[in-house]
Amino acid sequence: MRQLALIVGMLVVLAGCATARVAERRVITGRVTDAEARPVAGTPVLLVGRDLGLALFQLGYEELGRREARVLTDERGEYRLEVVPGHLGNNLYLFFYDRDGFDHVRYARPEPVDFTKRLKEEPQIVVNQVLRSHPDWPEVVRLRQEYGPDSHRGRILRQMGLPERREATQSGGDLVEQWHYFSRGVTYVLRNGELSGTHQFEPIKEFAKPRS
Repeated sequence: MRQLALIVGMLVVLAGCATARVAERRVITGRVTDAEARPVAGTPVLLVGRDLGLALFQLGYEELGRREARVLTDERGEYRLEVVPGHLGNNLYLFFYDRDGFDHVRYARPEPVDFTKRLKEEPQIVVNQVLRSHPDWPEVVRLRQEYGPDSHRGRILRQMGLPERREATQSGGDLVEQWHYFSRGVTYVLRNGELSGTHQFEPIKEFAKPRS
């Protein structure tokens, strides 16, 4: 009986503290800047809601659905989200990045913000975000200056960042390079610095080898 009571108590705590179905409208505003306090325009801001239900035999939650509200910052780096959180889910996080639109080469991906409790308690919320430079950004800048920002190498670096592996061979007097982006599913082939082809493949998300 004690074990049953303990389990019931844990489920009650889980049900009460980790999820919230908010039916009232909420307004979220803020400003996104870089480390020098300059506005970052056109970057995504997402409120992601998950519908979580109790998984009785796991003493936890299972995800039943997911929705999101998305906006882009304006030229001043400002954003505004006006939503009814309950329409998105009962467990909500605020993200300052997205798969599309976020400059992953220049900026490090910020951590998401758990918003469930705040949306339950506050009708209007201001959240500012500072985007820190990606650790590889100085090297990207250096190499683009070396190769030329408008060169094929320079454009690839600005779009993709540093390759996860770079191979170079001599072929008939030409320098042939392969720039591998395993986690993005693409390899660029360059001959004497000029793009000569690309190879697409299934991304390898778990790939983690030192860049060279």
